[in-house]
Amino acid sequence: MEQPSGYIDREFPSHVCCLQRAFYGLKQAPRAWFQRFSHFLLGLGFFASHANSSLFVYHCTHGVLYLLLYVDDMIITGSNQLMLRTLINCLAQEFSMKDLSDLHYFLGIEVIRNDKGIFLSQAKYALDLLTRADMVDCKPISTPLVVGSHLTESGTPHCDATQFRSLAGALQYLTLTRPDLSYNVNSICQYMHAPITYHFCALKRILRYVKGTYHYGLQLSQHSSSTLIGYFDAD
Repeated sequence: MEQPSGYIDREFPSHVCCLQRAFYGLKQAPRAWFQRFSHFLLGLGFFASHANSSLFVYHCTHGVLYLLLYVDDMIITGSNQLMLRTLINCLAQEFSMKDLSDLHYFLGIEVIRNDKGIFLSQAKYALDLLTRADMVDCKPISTPLVVGSHLTESGTPHCDATQFRSLAGALQYLTLTRPDLSYNVNSICQYMHAPITYHFCALKRILRYVKGTYHYGLQLSQHSSSTLIGYFDAD
């Protein structure tokens, strides 16, 4: 170990820093950070969503605010620009924050603004998934499942169950913006414990369908009074 360039102590050039506390290295660090942050938001009048504990909502007669926290990244949006700016100032006084401007890409989801509101797309995520499966050059297909076909447990076990589980799990995340895949992905995921060759063929058919439709997404309407979504990082 040695002192980093630009921070060399001329009086003690052979000394190194003694680490007092490693926040990110502690096993309980994520829980401690979430408790610290959520306690502050609850004190401001927010409440945690029952559907997602990382989503905090604030309601009042003047409008509504939404804050979604993922580790130390957060998405903030609301229906009142003044309320939104007040919240950002309060958070900046309490935490070290960086404004990453309007939200464009978050956790594999691309956010595109249009006249109707915002369009959520996982095109890049879908293309990466096809690359992982070595099916970028596969022939697209118009349906994700053969009509009238049923999956069964009898058959030859798939040679790489880990690969099957990995791809099936990745397809589950893709259903966030592709609800048309939900039924078919749910069907193959019921056999993740012991996939057979036929299950893998069904999974590849879904991927072939994705290949032809990976630019699809989810359109969310947005009222004219709504503010744009902001993306922030808490150091």
